[in-house]
Amino acid sequence: MATAIHLSDAEQAAALIMALDKAQAAAIMRALPPADVHRLAAVMSGMDAPSSAEFHQVLARFHSDVKTFSGVKPSAGDAVLSLLEEALGAERANLLSDRLALHGQSRHISKLKWLESNTIVEIIQREHPQIQAVVIACLDARQGSEVLLAFEESRRLDLLARLAGLKNLTPAALEELDWLLEQYFSQVGRPLGRTMTGDSLAAALLNEMDVGSESNLLNGLRASQPEHAARVEELMFGFAQIGNMAEQDTALLVKQLSPEILAPALAEAGAQLRRKFLSTLSPEQKQAVSALSRRFTQAESAAAQIEIVKIAKQMAAVGEIILDARKIDVF
Repeated sequence: MATAIHLSDAEQAAALIMALDKAQAAAIMRALPPADVHRLAAVMSGMDAPSSAEFHQVLARFHSDVKTFSGVKPSAGDAVLSLLEEALGAERANLLSDRLALHGQSRHISKLKWLESNTIVEIIQREHPQIQAVVIACLDARQGSEVLLAFEESRRLDLLARLAGLKNLTPAALEELDWLLEQYFSQVGRPLGRTMTGDSLAAALLNEMDVGSESNLLNGLRASQPEHAARVEELMFGFAQIGNMAEQDTALLVKQLSPEILAPALAEAGAQLRRKFLSTLSPEQKQAVSALSRRFTQAESAAAQIEIVKIAKQMAAVGEIILDARKIDVF
């Protein structure tokens, strides 16, 4: 029986890419969807080099996946049009290509796929609902659903109705939308991507400090700005910080978790945290988690990790566990 790989799927992909030379790695990154590029960059910036045994396991899985999955690469837009012209004639090919316009002809619409859903909502929130519906229609299903859910519920229903009523997206409509986006990018000049709030930045900085410095600064913030202090403390404990819990506390937490929560959460956990969880599982629990293992989506893994953090905070609130073992002997 093959030994289980303790690296997450993202860490395995990152290990393979980092083993390539710069040109090869760059070529692969250019071919990936934006969400995967963001995800891999975050993993590569924080992960340790895998051991020789781990890397051999990753290579074995890669070899297996290569034999299992097709290597067919989607054609670029120009190649598709050329193929359509040869098969259908120029006139019918142009008619059909107009229907494919939303898949990448627009210079600014194509930028939307790189943005966080909240950023897209910020861009279009003052536009007419019909424009908002057209923007969502230009996104892939996953990103479009995130943008739709980022609106308040009453607006969601209106946008869904407008989406259902769309007949087509003409080149003229896409050109108008592209112009609106160009105005936003040129006049507003806001940075693209996730916004880092002051509270989240403060939480990230405190998590990197020794516990004495962290406690002193937090106490000062509680005294001067209690509301900010409460928000910072809330942001300081995420799934990654479970690694700071003592082993006995981790074991108590794991007892409260079902395999249905553990399996997706561990799929995107870092190697060290993954090992810490697995070391606390009984053979029966390991078997149950292994039986549920599959390729979970990023959303499924994130939801499971959020649920684990929620449970951990509830247990800490009643004194069952301590979230950060470094603080046990501070005072």
